[in-house]
Amino acid sequence: MSALGAQARLAVREVCALAPSLGLLPPPSRPAGIAAIVRVRDEEEWLEPAVRSIIGFADHVVIGDNGSTDRTPVIMRALAREFPGIVETLTMPDADILRLTNALIERTRHRFIVRWDADFVAQTSGPARITRLRDWLLALDQRRYYIVYPRMVEVTGDLWHQDPTHPTRGDAHCWTASDHVRYTYNPQGYEAPKIPKWYAVRAWELPCFYHVNVKSDRRMFLSHLWKRYLLDRSRPTDLQSYVDRVLKTEFDGQDFGSAARSWTQGWVRRLVPFDATRYPAHPELLRPVLGRPRYRLRVEDGRVVGRETLEDAR
Repeated sequence: MSALGAQARLAVREVCALAPSLGLLPPPSRPAGIAAIVRVRDEEEWLEPAVRSIIGFADHVVIGDNGSTDRTPVIMRALAREFPGIVETLTMPDADILRLTNALIERTRHRFIVRWDADFVAQTSGPARITRLRDWLLALDQRRYYIVYPRMVEVTGDLWHQDPTHPTRGDAHCWTASDHVRYTYNPQGYEAPKIPKWYAVRAWELPCFYHVNVKSDRRMFLSHLWKRYLLDRSRPTDLQSYVDRVLKTEFDGQDFGSAARSWTQGWVRRLVPFDATRYPAHPELLRPVLGRPRYRLRVEDGRVVGRETLEDAR
């Protein structure tokens, strides 16, 4: 779509978004507040700081486990015990991503819903603190519906590097809850909320959280394959068959672990150093890990040449 076409669509949406305040549509009915939905499968590395960082921002956090085999369920239960009445857990091991997401949405009870990934860690202090976003959201016109895109900083590979093609991202979702908004697959094949035309579009441009795309070789490789799988129109019916095909055709039949390491070593070569002068500093809940990282990129002559996994670091 052209820039002019996109502007025209936004203009039409802004007009339609006036309907609730003009009495043409019922206004939002839920009480003020924010609910976060967190979808997890094998997210033990960052789940705890991800959830802790939004206590005080979100009034309700619903975590849905989609069949984890690591310590994720243990972490979920511990958070629910520590924050009763705030953190709620749900287990749906056999659900697809849409069914899981929409089940979490059904559990929410506040006016705004934010999709919070298990590798998002919010700023809890300073001028970029996420509670400023909360105050802004709750000050919006209560008669209207909104879809809000908050901006995040992304660190990738390790905690000190980024992908130069998207050092920040604005594709997280926060919206006014209603029965009309549920997740579907968009034309590109990704899951996303289908937003009615009477939702006004807003953005929060000051990055108030980090996307910590820093995980094991296996997790990063699987995430890469999952995205490819969604976009492949000729894909088989299940992800495992697709993975098996990729291992055979692109990695000479290597086992998954070996292929994951090989892919990661090549993929990280595109990364560049994090520019601390352009973005908010690492969130407080990440700072203890800076001194004992599990992953560190190898740099020679100013260029990334690979990644080391420091197995003893926790």
